[in-house]
Amino acid sequence: MKRSVRTTLVYALISALAVIPAAWSLTGLIGWAMAFKLSLWADLFFYAVLLTRWSGNGLSAMGFPMALLLGTALWPGVYSGFFFLGLGVFSWIRSGICFTGTPVRAVAAEIITVAGGAGLVALLGPASTLTWAIGIWLFFLVQALYFFIIPSKDPSHTDRSVEDPFELARREAQRVLDQAG
Repeated sequence: MKRSVRTTLVYALISALAVIPAAWSLTGLIGWAMAFKLSLWADLFFYAVLLTRWSGNGLSAMGFPMALLLGTALWPGVYSGFFFLGLGVFSWIRSGICFTGTPVRAVAAEIITVAGGAGLVALLGPASTLTWAIGIWLFFLVQALYFFIIPSKDPSHTDRSVEDPFELARREAQRVLDQAG
């Protein structure tokens, strides 16, 4: 299993278990709706950090999209707009900033995973904290499919067949011997 898929699956479980308690802890200060939006924003922020790390980009690349989404999270009375913009920012960071190698496949992967994840959450119809946690878990489970559709370079499995170290050493030794003789 690819590292990105495995990490996304673990992140799905952590998100499902952490977002609701995080929102509960902020509810007394700023109200449930704002606390829930900020908890979802933080969840997306940490996943965006993972995505930018995997792609080798700097964290500054995700700054503007996340700031835009934070502004929407802090705007009172904006709920469905926050969720739709969150899906857009998620796609923007993943396919527009992080994994840009295959544009047609990236669009197809985004449509399948984001629409599929959001569709599952909508079918679940989260109305309680438990169903929201299950919805968050389902959404990130579907996001793991992205890494099956889009081939990613897994840094833990570098391609060693490109240059055999013994062949490189042999050629270097041959070059030194040719220069000396």
